[in-house]
Amino acid sequence: MDSGAYRELVKIQKYVEGMDEIGNPSDRWKDYKRTYAYVNGLSGVEYWEAANAHQENTGEFVFRWKPFFDEMDTKRYRILFRGKTYDINLIDNIQYRNRMIKIKAVTKNSEGG
Repeated sequence: MDSGAYRELVKIQKYVEGMDEIGNPSDRWKDYKRTYAYVNGLSGVEYWEAANAHQENTGEFVFRWKPFFDEMDTKRYRILFRGKTYDINLIDNIQYRNRMIKIKAVTKNSEGG
């Protein structure tokens, strides 16, 4: 994929557990990284498979690999894109070559992704 395809700015957030100033639990989402991605909605067979699982608002985000992707997981990270929040379902280091990362994520917002 050519470098011009990665033109959408995406924010990745991390869920951080902590304490507030008086010692109460204070868990929250914190901005983690901002990076560029190629973003695509699902189509064809992939779309219909996702629709059967009520996940038709799934988006596909393709990034150039960077070391921080290796520490990410589907529970403690999420994506913000164009005002929508996406829960990550799958993180794929394509062919384990450390060149491209494909993330499939589902928007929480009912209007779709």
